[in-house]
Amino acid sequence: MAAAARKTDTAEGRAKIMAAAIEEFSRYGVDGTTLRQIAARAGLQHQLIVYHFRTKDALWKAVVSDICDTAQEELYRLDAVDGDPAQLLRLLVHGFVAFTARHPQLHRMLTFEGRTDSERLRWWMHELSSGFYAASSKLIRAAQRAGTARTGHPGRLHYAMIGMITTSFVFEYEYRALTGLDPFGETEIEAVAEMACDFLGLPSRVRARSRVARLARAPQLSARTR
Repeated sequence: MAAAARKTDTAEGRAKIMAAAIEEFSRYGVDGTTLRQIAARAGLQHQLIVYHFRTKDALWKAVVSDICDTAQEELYRLDAVDGDPAQLLRLLVHGFVAFTARHPQLHRMLTFEGRTDSERLRWWMHELSSGFYAASSKLIRAAQRAGTARTGHPGRLHYAMIGMITTSFVFEYEYRALTGLDPFGETEIEAVAEMACDFLGLPSRVRARSRVARLARAPQLSARTR
């Protein structure tokens, strides 16, 4: 019983650290955050963070990996599914918008990291973002060959899509104040997804709806039970 209680306390402590780190890193970046700040937000001793994660960079990597686990399962495999590439790309766009709305802190953290060439940025590209880029650009190329996506370098289109989707979440407070729109509202999330699909030149939602619904229910696209 005592061992089980200690294991539970350890898991709860780790979860508190991770939650606090997400908030601090997304507000101040890694370089502007200290482990003591994270400990204070979590309501834990600083030494406990060192025990679990050893370094601030290791904690940052753990946080980012945890956030991206679901995205890897839901989005990175779409390029391997048989089907109309334009409709699979539409699924990817809608899934990415929903993921970003659930985890806006990720791209807030990445705005700090993208400013310089760092070990953290290289780790992010190698371990996580390269998979999404590969899936997205492959689907864009396939849709272009089928004549159902706009022309242009797939990488350029990919990053333009990323910027279009993430801006309202990264700049949430400014976006709310100046537009009067709630970036996390269902209507706005849908509007952003459709705007990105239109930008990519994908077929209209009316023609695509039934196909997308069937793909979304396909067993091979279901997220891993966590």
